[in-house]
Amino acid sequence: MDEVERRSLEAQAAVGLASFLTPFLYGALSVAMPTMSVAFGFTPREMAMVMMVHLLFSTACMLSFGRLSDFIGRKGLFMTGSVLFTASSLLGGLAQDAWTLLAARAVQGVGDAMTFGVAGAILFGIVPPERTGRAVGFNVMFVFAGLTLGPLVGGVLTSWLSWRVTFFVCAAAGVAAWWLIRQGYRERPGRGAGAMPWGDAAWFTASMLGLIFGVSTQPSWRGAALATVSGWMLARFARGQSGRSHPLVDVDYLGCNRPFALSNMVSALGYAAAFSTSFLLSLLMQTVLGMAAHDAGFLLLVQPLVQALASPLAGRVADRLSPGRVSAAGLMVLGAGLLVVAWEGSAATAWWLAGVQVVLGLGFALFVSPNFQAVMSNADAGHKGMASGLMATMRGLGMCASMSATGLLLALLAGGAGQAVPVDALRACFVLFGVVGLGAACLSWHTGGVVSTCAEEAAE
Repeated sequence: MDEVERRSLEAQAAVGLASFLTPFLYGALSVAMPTMSVAFGFTPREMAMVMMVHLLFSTACMLSFGRLSDFIGRKGLFMTGSVLFTASSLLGGLAQDAWTLLAARAVQGVGDAMTFGVAGAILFGIVPPERTGRAVGFNVMFVFAGLTLGPLVGGVLTSWLSWRVTFFVCAAAGVAAWWLIRQGYRERPGRGAGAMPWGDAAWFTASMLGLIFGVSTQPSWRGAALATVSGWMLARFARGQSGRSHPLVDVDYLGCNRPFALSNMVSALGYAAAFSTSFLLSLLMQTVLGMAAHDAGFLLLVQPLVQALASPLAGRVADRLSPGRVSAAGLMVLGAGLLVVAWEGSAATAWWLAGVQVVLGLGFALFVSPNFQAVMSNADAGHKGMASGLMATMRGLGMCASMSATGLLLALLAGGAGQAVPVDALRACFVLFGVVGLGAACLSWHTGGVVSTCAEEAAE
């Protein structure tokens, strides 16, 4: 193995490790959250906030950091993000109160936004074009490994040691990612033309933070006011992007390329429907069915394993059929599965829960890869970077919406700190996300029949 190949593998490993950590920690905390709620006296809504605050900050910052890397380079941002993630993981593991834990999760989100915002650009910059498919598959393997191992390792560590050890494990992995990217990645000379739109980036980030936080604090008049003002700020931001030579988001392109815009909407809705599944199933298993944390962790392995096995097949099917239609089929299966859990989950056995996770995992796998293909294939060469960043932002927005809705429903229907989560509260969450999944399926099916008018408008 020559030095160039060795450096490429090290950089790919760094990107893969960064892709592993977020789903791993989410899965681990989903299992550990009932134990953490006892230690900190969390209400069900506060449990959802601990899960969501990371997504809030990563989603709000992702697009801006991705654009910034065009001007200052990828390596420095990735290394800085790894340092922030490592430091915040140590802080989370040492936290003695809820506010410290929330602050640690917020900084983790900023660090993840830095690494995720440039990970795709690093990956495609170090791999030859004829091997990009293999590299993407390698990276996806890390994502599903995180989804698979998170509940398992989190359950074991929580039951046998402490939930704090999970944060320390992530801190060690953050150091490894920093070292690998430092050793393996060599920045290419040259920067993007133009200047970083700092004002637009700050406006967009503040608007996203306000909108997501305002929605997540419902029911509250202050939260409603914050969400309303932030929504107005985002609308003004979108209007201001039109006609600019170097916008943060090319809204004119979104207007003429309807398949691209609609596919991004499907991405947000699909992740909104699916993201809270592990958290809700963990609550169902532990607070309603009385399972131990490590037993729930083992059982929650089923869905990510199915996703890992079915995703390559879903990608091959999408190569032959319309990606939007394949994605619609997956969302239909996902939505139907969530509705089944809503009506039958309270009397479920372990075997029943394993079976329904097979259905949910198959539906999610049929959605993710084809939807990614639908977004990227509908973007021309000059908008690939924006497409990647916007898709990541829409996915993060869907995740935040999922956890915000979960927190709101639990706040309205569940009890206070230390009380078990009632079945009706969990059922309401599953029904809501099932309906969202079915709605996203209809939109995805419609997307397969629309065409872009950008070429015609440019000719005029």
